Amino acid sequence: MPYPRFTVAAVPVTLITLAASLTACKAVDDGSASSDSGKCKPSEVTLVQSGRGLSNEYYVAVDAGARAFAKSQGLKRKYQWIASDGDSSKQLSQIQSILAKGGKCVVLNVDPNESSVLPAIVKAVDKSGAWLVTQWNRPAGLSPERSSPHWVAHMSVDGVPQGYETAKALFKSMGGKGSIVALQGILDNPPAKERYKGLKKALKEYPGIKLLSSQTAEWDRTKGQNVTQNYLTKYGKKIDGVWAASDSMGLGALGAVKNAGREGQVEIASVDGLAETVHKVQDPSTGYVATTQSSAVPQGGFGLSIGFAAATGKINPAKESRERRSFYLKPKPIITRANASSVPPATDTSRFHFKDLWSQQGGPIR
Repeated sequence: MPYPRFTVAAVPVTLITLAASLTACKAVDDGSASSDSGKCKPSEVTLVQSGRGLSNEYYVAVDAGARAFAKSQGLKRKYQWIASDGDSSKQLSQIQSILAKGGKCVVLNVDPNESSVLPAIVKAVDKSGAWLVTQWNRPAGLSPERSSPHWVAHMSVDGVPQGYETAKALFKSMGGKGSIVALQGILDNPPAKERYKGLKKALKEYPGIKLLSSQTAEWDRTKGQNVTQNYLTKYGKKIDGVWAASDSMGLGALGAVKNAGREGQVEIASVDGLAETVHKVQDPSTGYVATTQSSAVPQGGFGLSIGFAAATGKINPAKESRERRSFYLKPKPIITRANASSVPPATDTSRFHFKDLWSQQGGPIR
């Protein structure tokens, strides 16, 4: 979530209910799910990355990682990005169309717009015999190891330490006392829940910090600014800090703070490691105190590499351990003024070697 996001358009309830019920009956009922591993030649594979949109810096970095992997396999011309624009119905329709044309040699690396759309995506992939890796969002109780070998893996970033460490940096900058407001991500998203849980954990350790209010801004910069403006109208100078679950919302909050003439007086911390945020953290006059390093490049590059390995028979998902089917990426340190100038650009792919499929694997998802 990274997670600067767009306004979410809900998937029709009947579609999601049907997809969930079909998935609950186990994809094994479909003959394609019983295959041991892929038999595609590398040149036959189509690589597809699905996310919200390349107008967002986070997804530009995801795309950079995906393109780097495609280039490493000589498949630059067989890679495509599809943008859901925050619309779950659109995302599902795009994927179904690609699967109808490409069949079993399609490798999809997908950031589901909402958890609720994922069962339908898994069902479509399983039916076609294609290969799927997912990030961030999935419904509780649904996982690759329980569903289908064709859903190769699910990766995420543990949001609890992200929310916790950025909140602690914020509270320390405030001298351990004062009042804050919080901007949450889409409430259906696991990363939003985890990051907010991290904030709550930090609040327990800092009794001098008071949370005045928390509200979703749906990962969106404009909504982050609007919600913060409303907070500033309601609470005025009672607000000493803003914690945001994503950099986009945090940058929106900074815009509201500037408009109120309080830039540098209200401290801000958020999550994602966008270049603009890192620049703000380096400038003491902004009041921006912390963000996190981005996981976007490994999500794009290693997501496709793991799916590609399954499609070409290099790995058999059904025989991989649970820790390789549902896992967190390795944690990264937070960014503060002390280290912001030395952090590599979010789109830097030079540090990653895609031959080692599991080099970025952290612990299993709880």
